[in-house]
Amino acid sequence: MRLQKTSIWLAPVVLMWLSACGTVAPIAMTPPQGFEAQSDAFLAGNRSADSGLFANESFDLGPYRVTDVKRDWADSKASFSLGPLTWGKSSNGFAYVLRASNSTLHGRCEVNNGETRLPLSVSIIPLQSRFSLKCDCQGDGAPARMELASNSGWQQQDAWLPESLKLTIGEQSFSGSPFDHRGLAMSDGRAFVGYRFDGQAGPAAAVGLFSPGEVWLHQSLPASQRAAMTCALAGLLLHTGP
Repeated sequence: MRLQKTSIWLAPVVLMWLSACGTVAPIAMTPPQGFEAQSDAFLAGNRSADSGLFANESFDLGPYRVTDVKRDWADSKASFSLGPLTWGKSSNGFAYVLRASNSTLHGRCEVNNGETRLPLSVSIIPLQSRFSLKCDCQGDGAPARMELASNSGWQQQDAWLPESLKLTIGEQSFSGSPFDHRGLAMSDGRAFVGYRFDGQAGPAAAVGLFSPGEVWLHQSLPASQRAAMTCALAGLLLHTGP
């Protein structure tokens, strides 16, 4: 599993197992608070343990199929120095398709990283790190957009927690927040295993990031928004990797 330094940390109490055939063995997670017995849970199935340019990264999420994954369509790197300081930034992206029995959505995500560093004779001190992930899903029905961002400094505690996380489907907005291995919402330094999204009516959807991944769609989420929501959450799963 690939982890972005400034984006996602997972609870150390959870273990990852790989099956002999090279697919990720299913590991059920604790649903977030408010989703127990009130949501449809889709554990990622038929997901390969491999990822990257030449891997088949397709997988199933209940009635949905994530397929046609293509990475590094926006890969770029740049850096420059001024005095003792060095600035670096990089970006990359990936595209995918979410298919259902009656709809098809095309997802596209862009990842941006930036860092300010102070090189010393024996080490390099990272002074500030910036990270963002933006995913768009277009196709049948209202479009979805998910944005995650963090901006951390070396003095900051819990700097790896996301600074902002939001998701929109059409004109409706959902606020995102991390949850831990017990399914509890959190904002401190405990390791988290996924994100939940809440709208004006309460819980809407959640995604468990630990391999192979899991999605919860709350019963209150309208049928017209379910494919778009699943497409956006699939972007988070693909970013984390199997």
